[in-house]
Amino acid sequence: MKKPVLLWVVLSLLMTTQLNAKDLQALFYHANFFSPAEGPYVETYLKVFGPSAEYIKTARGTFQASLEVTILFKKEEKIIDFRKYNLLSAELEDTTQVKPHFIDQQRISLPYGVYHLELTVKDNANKENPIESSCVLAMEYNKTELKYSDFQFIESFKATQQDNILSKSGFDLVPYVGDYFPATVNKLTFYTELYNLDKKIGENQDFLFRYYLESFETNFSLGDFSKFQKQKAAAVNPILASIPITDLPSGNYNLVVEARDRNNELIALNKIFFQRSNPGMQLKLSDIQGVDITSTFAEKITAIDSLKFYLQSLMPVASMLEIQFIRNIIKTNQVDPMQKFLYSFWKTRNDKSPETEWNQYKSQVLMIEEAYKTKIKHGFETDMGRTWLKYGAPNQVEDVRHEPNAFPYVIWQFYHIEDQSNRRFVFYNPSLAGAEYVLIHSDARGELYNPYWQYDIYGRTNQLKDYDSKDIDAGWGGRALENFKR
Repeated sequence: MKKPVLLWVVLSLLMTTQLNAKDLQALFYHANFFSPAEGPYVETYLKVFGPSAEYIKTARGTFQASLEVTILFKKEEKIIDFRKYNLLSAELEDTTQVKPHFIDQQRISLPYGVYHLELTVKDNANKENPIESSCVLAMEYNKTELKYSDFQFIESFKATQQDNILSKSGFDLVPYVGDYFPATVNKLTFYTELYNLDKKIGENQDFLFRYYLESFETNFSLGDFSKFQKQKAAAVNPILASIPITDLPSGNYNLVVEARDRNNELIALNKIFFQRSNPGMQLKLSDIQGVDITSTFAEKITAIDSLKFYLQSLMPVASMLEIQFIRNIIKTNQVDPMQKFLYSFWKTRNDKSPETEWNQYKSQVLMIEEAYKTKIKHGFETDMGRTWLKYGAPNQVEDVRHEPNAFPYVIWQFYHIEDQSNRRFVFYNPSLAGAEYVLIHSDARGELYNPYWQYDIYGRTNQLKDYDSKDIDAGWGGRALENFKR
C-alpha cells in the first residue's frame, strides 16, 4: 500500500503546517498497472496547488505559471527512462483571480524489475527551491500470476470518445491526487485491475467484486459502506466504482476490494489507506438510545467502575471516532448509555454472537491486566498491553534484561498482521526500577517508527546522537540490532 506524498519546499523540516505563499506545494502519487499486450507500466499523478506557483505575464497579456518537471527511473544507478517537460497552468486574465490547482498525468512502460523513482519540480519563475522526492518502484507483473494493480482514486470520469493518456477500460479517468477526502467530497471513486483471474478459476467463470470501507485501526468492515459488482473472469478484470461517503465520519479508513468465487470463497484482496474529514458527522448519545440490551451480557454489568474499566479497555481495538465517544460517555456516569455502547460495539463486530466476541476479548483484557498493570496504569493502557490486545500474542519474543551497556529491552515479532509480514515492536525499560516497558520503535504500519531506536536502547553509554547515521557502537555484547533482524 502506497500513500500519496505531500511535497513542499520550506526552510525547516519542522515547518509542516504553516507554509509561506512563495513555497511551491504539490501532491505526487504513482500507480502500477499491467497490459497483456505491452507489459507493465506506471502512471504518475502530480497535483500542483495553484496559489503556490508564480504567475508571469505572457505575450498574449494573460498570466500563467510554468513548472519544469523531471521524473527519472533508475536501476542500479543507471537511468532506464526519464521524462522532462514544462507543466503549464491555466491562463488568467489577472493575478487577482482564483488560481486553480492543475493536474498532470504521465504513463511510462517499464520492464519487470525494481526501480528508484526521482521527481524534481521547479517553478520556472523561481528555480531556487525545487521540490524533490524519491521512492522505490517495483514492477512485478506478468502474464500468469494472480495480482492486483495499484489503486487510482478518481475525481471524475466519462466514456472515452478517443483514446488518450487518461483512457483505461473504456473510460477517461481524471485522477484524484491524494488520500485525504474533506467534507466537500461526497463520494469515493476508485479504479483498480485484477490480472490473470481466468487462469485461476477459468475463463468466463462468474465471480464477485466486493468493495467496502473498514476502520484502519480495527480492520472491522463498515456494513453501511459496502457494495458488490458481478463480472466474468478474464485476463484483466477492471473495477471502476464509487462509494457514497456523505455520512462517513472523520477518521482513518481502508478501502478494500475482494474478489470472491461463486461459493463466496475469497480469491484475492487489495486495500488502500485514506483519511476522511467530516466534522458534521459525530457519534452522539442519541445514536445509541434505540439499542435494546434486554437479556444481554451488557445488561448484567451494572457497576459504574466496571463499566468504565470495560469501555476504556476497548480503546486498543476501537476506531478514532469510537475512542472519542468512549471518553465522552464515561464522563456522563450514566449506566444505561454505557451498557448500550458496550453491547453496540460488539454487535457491530459480530452481529450473530456479540457476547462470544466480548467474552473472548474480556479474557484477554483480564490476562493483560494481570501481566502488565502498574501502580498508575491499567494493563491495556501500557504499550505492551495495547499491542497485545490490538494484534494478539507475538509469535516470537526476545527478552533481553542483562545485556552490557543496554537498558532492558524486549522485541516482539509478529509473522502476520493483516496484510503485513514479519513486523516487529521494540520495547525498553529506561527507569530500571519499574516493570513497565515502553514502545520505542516498530516497523508495523501506523505504529511509532524511530530509525534511531538503538540510541535509546544503549542510552546508558551513548548520550550524543549522530542523526547522520543510524549505526551505533553497542559495545561489547551488544546484540539489539541482531535480535531485531532475526
